[in-house]
Amino acid sequence: MDVYFEKEQQEILSCIVDPTELLKELETTHKDLWKIFEENGIKDLTDLDSFYDLFYDEDLRFKFIDAYRKFMKAIDNVFPGKEALDYVKDMFRFTEINVLAGQHFRDSRMSMKGIPAKLRRITDEFLISEGIEQKVEPISIMDENFFDHVKSKQRTKTKAAEVEHAIRHFIDINISEDPELYASLAEALAEILRDFRNNWDEIYRRLEELRQRILNKEKEPSYGLHRKKQMPFFRIFKKEFYADKTGLNDDEISLLVALTQEVFEKVKLEIGSIGFWRNVPAQNKLKGEIVDILLSEEQGLTKTISDIFKRRNEIVSRVMELAKSNHDIILYSA
Repeated sequence: MDVYFEKEQQEILSCIVDPTELLKELETTHKDLWKIFEENGIKDLTDLDSFYDLFYDEDLRFKFIDAYRKFMKAIDNVFPGKEALDYVKDMFRFTEINVLAGQHFRDSRMSMKGIPAKLRRITDEFLISEGIEQKVEPISIMDENFFDHVKSKQRTKTKAAEVEHAIRHFIDINISEDPELYASLAEALAEILRDFRNNWDEIYRRLEELRQRILNKEKEPSYGLHRKKQMPFFRIFKKEFYADKTGLNDDEISLLVALTQEVFEKVKLEIGSIGFWRNVPAQNKLKGEIVDILLSEEQGLTKTISDIFKRRNEIVSRVMELAKSNHDIILYSA
């Protein structure tokens, strides 16, 4: 019994935390947050554009996220004690920075998930009073008001970062539907950032041009193919057979169109069967049929594409991946 009571006493004592230690932790985490800003020349918590510029560096952004969460945990341990009241003003501003920067960079790590519940209630009320809506998705680059939204920012670097991360987000959520199209946009984005490094005026101008290219993608020639259903297949074949060649001649375009139409119809027919993506033999059958189309004399690919036989399995794998990710579009899209 003595051993039992001693163990129970130790467990109770281990749950009792010295208030002095909790307050010290709060002071330390508060200083750590301010240190990030001061080391980078920021003293005004209301200058949001300066934080957007600072957090363009992803390492500094992550450093802030980590320090902010530690600070919120520390203030939660002291709150609602009067000692915590001196930190509430900064807590609100840190939270505003965290939420708005998360929206600016489309960074889900800067959400308020995981913040202690009692602080969430308080900070949510503050954000609402400031007109900051957490549940609204960041404005899309396809939105007609996007440009007006970007112009509201004061600095060119901030505007450029807004466009850049909006484009990145748009590519990320759409790339599976049309891998070649969005991969080419990602390459164009990387090229702009690489070629005009730190020249934010030029980066902003080029990014706006890239955004317009995205908006105008519906105006690109489709050669009579369905834009959403068939053109992703067309672009895969174009990339595989002609790489980055521009200005295809009529014969090359006709070959790609005919191939796209035949493969698409075969894919649409087969994947429409119940449980197709759980049926390995059915998938293997479709793969074999696509190979037959690629190597058929009617298509004439073996005469113009020298290594098509060697790359047939790689090409078919890409077609199957696209068919799976676009299953509903292929079968049901208007």
